[in-house]
Amino acid sequence: MEQLIARLVPLWKDPQDYLAIAMTIQALDTHYDLYKKLVREPGVAEIIEQMAGRLAQNFNRLSDLNGKRILDIACGSNTSKMPGSIYVNTPFGEITLGSRRGYTSLFEPWFCRMLFHLGANPVGVDFGDLEQEVFEHHQVDLGKPRALSFFTRHSFYAIQDSRLFGSPEFTAQFPEQSDRLKVAQEIVRQEKRLLKKGGIIIHSDAMELIK
Repeated sequence: MEQLIARLVPLWKDPQDYLAIAMTIQALDTHYDLYKKLVREPGVAEIIEQMAGRLAQNFNRLSDLNGKRILDIACGSNTSKMPGSIYVNTPFGEITLGSRRGYTSLFEPWFCRMLFHLGANPVGVDFGDLEQEVFEHHQVDLGKPRALSFFTRHSFYAIQDSRLFGSPEFTAQFPEQSDRLKVAQEIVRQEKRLLKKGGIIIHSDAMELIK
């Protein structure tokens, strides 16, 4: 835990941000047994480093997150199973994580949890189970057309999608690249519809896919 906090703190310059990120990591341990999961699956640390790095790249201060409604598309769930490997690009380098097959903590909704404890108003959507999560969440099949149409236009300050196209469930549902491309195009269309004027795309795998 201390090592993880020490790696995250240099991402920000203000001492208040150091305290905020340290308290967030402690909260993740208190509410979600982060320490036990780090011991069992060290790759969880890389996932959190990746998400923290994206926050540092897009927000000058962690206090800028206060009250902001942020959408995380394919946020992860408490039912996802592990593929053979998962690629993670963190602020500290690129890593390919391997694990035993079966349930994994790597696909839990860590980004929404972090946002919640940093004072933001996260909204997570995923096909898997999010029933026990304290942030606003919706069970959505992102492979269906207009799956995000129930959200009001221009209702989010920031949006991320980063885990759908690496999801083992999604890959099994759409084994053909052409079908995954259609889903990516729809997600990009929805991201543009849902983002407020001047809002932030924190990260979008969908946009990368259709380039």
